[in-house]
Amino acid sequence: MTIVGRSRKHACIRGGTNTSILCLIGLLLVVVGCPGDSSPKPDGALPEPLPELAELAEPAKPARDKARLVRIDVYGAGAADAAGTRVVLLFEGAPLFHQEQLPAQGILPARVAIELEDVEWGDAVPMSQAVNRGGLQRVRLATPNPRVVLDLRPGATGRVFYLTDPYRIVVDVSAGSRRRHNRRPLVVLDPGHGGREPGAANDRHGLVESEVALDLAELTASRLRAIMPRTRVMLTRSTDVDLSLEERCALANAMEADAFVSIHLNASSEPVRKGGVTTFVLDTTNNRQALRLAARENGTRVAEVTGIQSLLAKYHRRTQAEGSLTLAGKIQRHTLQRGRSVLPKLANRGVRRAMFYVLVGARMPSVLVEASFLTYEPEARALTRASYRRALAHGIASGIASYLLAR
Repeated sequence: MTIVGRSRKHACIRGGTNTSILCLIGLLLVVVGCPGDSSPKPDGALPEPLPELAELAEPAKPARDKARLVRIDVYGAGAADAAGTRVVLLFEGAPLFHQEQLPAQGILPARVAIELEDVEWGDAVPMSQAVNRGGLQRVRLATPNPRVVLDLRPGATGRVFYLTDPYRIVVDVSAGSRRRHNRRPLVVLDPGHGGREPGAANDRHGLVESEVALDLAELTASRLRAIMPRTRVMLTRSTDVDLSLEERCALANAMEADAFVSIHLNASSEPVRKGGVTTFVLDTTNNRQALRLAARENGTRVAEVTGIQSLLAKYHRRTQAEGSLTLAGKIQRHTLQRGRSVLPKLANRGVRRAMFYVLVGARMPSVLVEASFLTYEPEARALTRASYRRALAHGIASGIASYLLAR
């Protein structure tokens, strides 16, 4: 809570001798006109203030606008054997809320309850949505107190966090432990942006981030299948469609992916002295460039990234973070090596940490690759050539393969 103080300045009235005499006469008249009650007040009590003065002493608090629940999205429940689901509550305004983990009781299953304050919901929000997959039975609204309840299946668990701009409450549900004997490795590739969110662009060379990222993802998938035939590869999108940041990671969780790689292209509004390849893992950071980049990729402001990163960091498991660093190091090294076969001066910007929302909640090693700069002229020109794109994609695929083989 932020308390804003007000400075109070005492006014000084200056006057001549006549003014002083008039003030003295006025004070004497006031004293004469007051009733002479000299009896002491009990306990030194002060006289009751006049009604209008009492109202001034305690000004009424301004009314808080109600937030509005406009949509409930359920991601990751497309497959019958989904390992988890993600429920996203989308709001207009910022609601006050707290969450409860309720155990099974009688005929009621274990539940995750989101208690909301000063919230209303639109007519388009259904009172109940049956899911019955990924550890989640259904999502329902409870009245009269505004509350969203997730009924879990036996053995399932849920964890809650929020994202801002727009405000979203996210619940990640895990179906629980499952057997993974003789299971073929699964890699989920995520081409960044798409649809109404094209990302960065270079008009001079006709480059759009969403288009280049999709091409790189398809080339990476083809190469990975060729060098590791047993590996299954999925793309979060195969066309230029809208896909929320929450849905991308939810798909990887639901399919129990072994690795999640989000592919992007870097850009800057300031002149770029050198471009290069960077591979990011999810973590808090105070680096100005990393914060600005995360804000751009998240579609939000730097203040939103810095304000929420400490909250989200506690959901990032240590074992998953260690695997992410290993995966990032291998992708960075192989991508740089292959990229330099076409562009010898391709810079190494290293493995870095940033708060990318697309990686939040991932239950497997996950990284975000900024394969080159769209706003650095040598790399922008190179990205117009198939040979350079193919080299970058082969590097990403080789890095993923190296990570899977070393597990």
